[in-house]
Amino acid sequence: MNKWHIGLSILGAIGALCLLYGFFIEPKCIHQRLVTVTIPVSHVTHLSKPLKIVFFSDIHIGSRTTEKDLARQMRAIMQNEPDAIIFGGDLVEEATPLADEAFSSMAISALASLEAPLGKWAVFGNHDLEAPRFRLWTEEILKASGFTILENEGICLDGLPVWGFEDALHGAPALNADGTSPLPRENIGNISRTRDHDKTDTQQSGAGSEAPFTLFISHEPDTALLCQAKGVSGLMLSGHSHYGQVTLFGLPIVRVPGAKHFVKGHYDVDSDLKLIISAGLGTVHIHARFFARPDIVTIAFQPSTTATEITYSFK
Repeated sequence: MNKWHIGLSILGAIGALCLLYGFFIEPKCIHQRLVTVTIPVSHVTHLSKPLKIVFFSDIHIGSRTTEKDLARQMRAIMQNEPDAIIFGGDLVEEATPLADEAFSSMAISALASLEAPLGKWAVFGNHDLEAPRFRLWTEEILKASGFTILENEGICLDGLPVWGFEDALHGAPALNADGTSPLPRENIGNISRTRDHDKTDTQQSGAGSEAPFTLFISHEPDTALLCQAKGVSGLMLSGHSHYGQVTLFGLPIVRVPGAKHFVKGHYDVDSDLKLIISAGLGTVHIHARFFARPDIVTIAFQPSTTATEITYSFK
């Protein structure tokens, strides 16, 4: 055997190991991410005690999903002992067996096993809305398992304002339920990252920083760019990108609409707006992950009487 045969054999073995890892190992290796947010009480007047929110996204329940898979994911969420649970959208995939009653019951049972004293909340993802049948099924499953869906709606979690946006690819994200304060109506796939010129004079002068700290939930992370024009203050949680799902050793190969500017990790979108992206729990199209581990994000809010500015600690 010459050196070329040896080299090809080694490359073939490496390729086989990469395929084995990507299809069978990494999709099950859930990364638990903890973010501690210390907030001066002057920014969140009514948040008087620590609050823990667990965020998961992009579960993509499909024909390959088993009861064991869901049980493992639900246990991973619950081990964080959440005060509230938020789902960032994309419950389905193209091959989800919507008409299979046993499959639907399995999904409901798994999601119903999640418990949090301040409730379970969700927004729609783009896959959930690609056809009326997907929306109907997603809505039925989430409601039957105890989730409340937010579409341009706000709630208050123990003193913390939370706002859930409509999906940016199939809806019209707005900061008012009646749509009277819409985000700029632009194609989310073509939006420019530089938007400071769109702010009003008041927002540019700094008055926007007086807006109350709010937790924003948007399936697509690029929605954060649209928020710049509104001078909002707070933290946005998103999913959608899967961190590229199958990457070149961590470098995303494809950037999908809605996640072309913000793909993975966390960003300072504006001086008063932080964005944290979840890699999601499931897979879509190709049922593999390569250097884009699935994750669950736990946000621990800590109100402080001594802090003078909002700080973030990532683990």
